[in-house]
Amino acid sequence: MVYKFYNITMEMDIDIEVNENQISFDFLNEQKETQSLQQAENYDWVADETLVVLIKAKEGFSYDFQICGKSMLDWVSMATSCCQQKTIEESAEEALLPRLAEICEGYEYVAVFYSDTPLLKKSTFLEVMTHFSKRKMNVLKLKRGFVFKTSYLKTAKMMLSTSIEDFGKDDFCVVNDARKMSYAFNVLNNRIVEYHKQQGVVFFGESFVDADVEIEEGAIIYPNNVIKGQSYIGKEVILESGNFILDTIVCDRAYVCQSYLEKSKIEKGKSVIFQKLISEKV
Repeated sequence: MVYKFYNITMEMDIDIEVNENQISFDFLNEQKETQSLQQAENYDWVADETLVVLIKAKEGFSYDFQICGKSMLDWVSMATSCCQQKTIEESAEEALLPRLAEICEGYEYVAVFYSDTPLLKKSTFLEVMTHFSKRKMNVLKLKRGFVFKTSYLKTAKMMLSTSIEDFGKDDFCVVNDARKMSYAFNVLNNRIVEYHKQQGVVFFGESFVDADVEIEEGAIIYPNNVIKGQSYIGKEVILESGNFILDTIVCDRAYVCQSYLEKSKIEKGKSVIFQKLISEKV
């Protein structure tokens, strides 16, 4: 199962369609937060009544800059994927209200997020929407972003909310320089690795894993492995230190040590040591 994110290069407004991913991306939510939220609330109303507007930020890194195999915009889109989404170009704050009023028809709420907040989690998005709804607010100003009631957008000439409310430790961290980009990469990589650990994958030390990599239960990964793209790591595979694996299938019980594998396939039970394989089958 794979998410397909359509290429976002056009200047006009577009809709984003999100399909199933090859992994569930539950790592976007902290496990304890997810359980408590799901027990307390039914969030169908968020999907039914909310339009998410994604703004392509102009400052800092481009919206399509890749972190752990996904663009910055993709990460924000995934955190809010339960809702219909539209993407627009960034504009001055005074021009935002009339622009949103043009596209909000048919929705009770409009949530606005920016591409430069790739650490946003689904659990935080749901928390924001619950806070807004229960307090019957017209405007909620976030550290980076807004939530509006549609009826307010249709008549408002200016934003009346001046206070900024904070949610989550990292969710609205603006990634607009090299230091913050490094931090965002580490946070997202840690979330991905933690997800795989929960699925029964053993990590001995630090490795780097892209979002679309699939790793089966029982695999053992030693330090300093880089696994990128649409790679698949089978059951009971052993990856010794020092491998670079890109868009490659490593079948069950294979052994790989200090090798470069790109668009290749390692058959079940095979050993690959000190090899460079590109578009090959072993």
